[in-house]
Amino acid sequence: MTTDSSDIKQRAEAIGLTKLTDKHLAQLAKATQSAAQRKQQLTIELEVADEPSHVFRATEG
Repeated sequence: MTTDSSDIKQRAEAIGLTKLTDKHLAQLAKATQSAAQRKQQLTIELEVADEPSHVFRATEG
């Protein structure tokens, strides 16, 4: 996946990240590419419901 800097900037602005520097945009581009690569390596299809629930139980005291 190749992502040019203008695409990354547009995507960042779309979610409210309007004050990113060029360094931040480069880091975001790298992270986006890494996430896409890791997603392709998944061997099973996961849904949001597959995320384990976090259950905390308050102790009586």
